[in-house]
Amino acid sequence: MCKALEELEEKGRIEGRREGEIKGEIKGEIKNKILLIQKKSQRGDSMEKIIDDLMESIEFVQPIYEMIKQNPELSVDEIYGIINK
Repeated sequence: MCKALEELEEKGRIEGRREGEIKGEIKGEIKNKILLIQKKSQRGDSMEKIIDDLMESIEFVQPIYEMIKQNPELSVDEIYGIINK
């Protein structure tokens, strides 16, 4: 294969790897927020307090908070899977 094609392939691999890393970082951040909402909810914090503490929008917190209240047995991974359908 010519050098130019090899360089293009390598560039594509690097870009793909970086894109995967970014998606993984975002997934990790969301899972961490779910965990915090779960812990604060179990501690008895109100949704408003959680929104204020985490500096997140009601649109982000409310569905997670309500899911936790209705299904306290769900794991972080299960909640993440449900909200990302």
